[in-house]
Amino acid sequence: MKAKTGSVVLSLLLLCVGCDSSLPGWFRSSPFGTSSGALTEEEIRKFTSNISETMGEEIAMCLAKQAMARAEQIGDPQTLNPETVALLPVEQWDSLDRSGKRLILTQVVINQAIPVCTQAGDH
Repeated sequence: MKAKTGSVVLSLLLLCVGCDSSLPGWFRSSPFGTSSGALTEEEIRKFTSNISETMGEEIAMCLAKQAMARAEQIGDPQTLNPETVALLPVEQWDSLDRSGKRLILTQVVINQAIPVCTQAGDH
């Protein structure tokens, strides 16, 4: 039960990562519209950097590592088949621009890492 609660809290935290006092800075320095190819470490860290404050450095590092590995497997968001990646909005995927695809895929690979990184002793 504790792992599920941690997963829910972490998922909510990911949704609010850009909602703190640095909101204007988040939009000015967004890496999501400028990169190509597989997701970058900078894009992943944009979401995991604030997690260490609430969930601890060990979980934040685990999430970044697991998400990067998954992102490398998936490849370029522009060319992927959205049906091959769980949690992607399949019907809306093609209508998203480059930035939107990269942003959503970043959230998805981090969410997929949550169960791995919140299991006791697995991180």
